[in-house]
Amino acid sequence: MSMPAVPTVSESRTLAEAVLDKARELGVTVSVSIADASGHELLTVRGDGAAWFTPGVARAKAQTAAAMKKDTSALADLDVRFPGLLPLIADQLSFQPTVLPGGVIDSAAQPLWAVGVSGALPEQDEECARAALTAASVTEPGGR
Repeated sequence: MSMPAVPTVSESRTLAEAVLDKARELGVTVSVSIADASGHELLTVRGDGAAWFTPGVARAKAQTAAAMKKDTSALADLDVRFPGLLPLIADQLSFQPTVLPGGVIDSAAQPLWAVGVSGALPEQDEECARAALTAASVTEPGGR
């Protein structure tokens, strides 16, 4: 199956399953959200046993990564380096951005898309999110 730049619903489900499979492998429960380049939600799934609030956090991570065109872990020191900038950015968005790790972009895709994961430790959220990027790259002949 060849992946278009923006995953379809079916492909988004495949990406979400890759995330949930990685979470099971790590022994954690998470929620996952896939967003397009504009930060619009394509799919959000609350994994079995994941806390009630994790879908919203995963959505915010995916939306932030898409809007900022960077992984959320790369934005972690933004508020420290530039105090007051994040609230100014938030005022211009239709969602509350976050710098919590676990939001990653597929920078190889044009337009890019993003995945957000929440429910485990920050480094585990990010590892699970990267499983979606791996799943996306193997669906194209020869990878990305």
